[in-house]
Amino acid sequence: MQNLALVLHQFEGSGMTFAFAEPTELLLEVSPLLRSHSWQNSQIYANPSSRWCAYLNQICLDVFLDWVKQEYFPDAKIWYGSADMPSFWEFVNGTAILCGGKKIVLIPSEAIDDRELEIPQEWVDIKSWAADYYLAVQVKPNEDWVRVWGYTTHQEVKSHANYDSIDRTYCLPTQQISKDINAFFLTYQFCRGEETQEAIASLPEISNTQAENLLQRLGNPSATFSRLALPFTVWGALLEQQPWRQQLYDRRQGKIKVNLSQWLEGRFSSTWEALETFFGSNSSNIALGLRSSYGLRDVAAKRAKLIDLGIQLERKTVVLLVALIPEVDRQISVRVQLHPPAGESHLPENIKLALVSESGDLLQQVQARSQDNFVQLPRFDVEQGENFCIQVGLNNFQIVENFIF
Repeated sequence: MQNLALVLHQFEGSGMTFAFAEPTELLLEVSPLLRSHSWQNSQIYANPSSRWCAYLNQICLDVFLDWVKQEYFPDAKIWYGSADMPSFWEFVNGTAILCGGKKIVLIPSEAIDDRELEIPQEWVDIKSWAADYYLAVQVKPNEDWVRVWGYTTHQEVKSHANYDSIDRTYCLPTQQISKDINAFFLTYQFCRGEETQEAIASLPEISNTQAENLLQRLGNPSATFSRLALPFTVWGALLEQQPWRQQLYDRRQGKIKVNLSQWLEGRFSSTWEALETFFGSNSSNIALGLRSSYGLRDVAAKRAKLIDLGIQLERKTVVLLVALIPEVDRQISVRVQLHPPAGESHLPENIKLALVSESGDLLQQVQARSQDNFVQLPRFDVEQGENFCIQVGLNNFQIVENFIF
């Protein structure tokens, strides 16, 4: 077993000095190759904030996991597996690993000030995510080192941390943080029966329909702080379920695409429903209007989807309608409309419906006026293999649906 003070001594002998370093702290070197690979891997994330979060977490994870496997637990591993980490780092800072039957969450930070440890609420109050221990890690990638400077338990976080409702973190002051990493590993190895977790309640379940509406709302990659857009009980329940968390990540990457070729074969996903589902007895009038707009020809496929515009709009919804008709030369014509749901006569004023290319260029856009009962984009043609996006936006809210023919 390598003594942590010797780790410090070796770093000092290599020309790296740390004036703040204590013999009880752990310092681990970051190689330029690891830093480069971590940066490259972080570029898949939806926005600068999540990319930087992933970059720091990847460095922290790789250097610590490699070290702890060599020194203490050869079978240490990532809690959910490396393939699932993007769906965590897209939304939440921190990485969970399993060592000897216990869960440790690494909390990396660039902050020079170590007067407190900030732990995202997800790692504390989602029952299946809660850890036994939390390690405070300072990451300075440009200076080629990672510093593990303290640890705490779930019990101590729930008992002594201050909860910040603005950014949903538990802030534990330095006086409540154990700073002897030697003692941590001794405790970890020889006191495994020690109680480390505080009992917490399970989050309420959400329905598939509610989850789908939330995925629509939060799947926009421009939404930087999606974790703060919902009450925590709802957000936590959504994030805890791996399929929903992965789908939310995929939507923010633009990976969820509606295959219109399947529509022409009569195959539809459960989220795109028949017009009767939303318009009831008025469905025939809407279908007739679609046929008229195509020059009295029959529409080959038509489907509608409910769009939730958000809590801030008091659960306001609209219905997105897409209709297809085959053309010559392996093309289809597409008509896209936006309607109010059954029981409402007008769309929200200023709501926008837009056609966007795969590269992000705005191709067409229409905007509802105060008394519009629907809006529609000019008809457009799509070739086989072509991708496009439909955007629905109002004020600061926007959802994107991705299509491929």
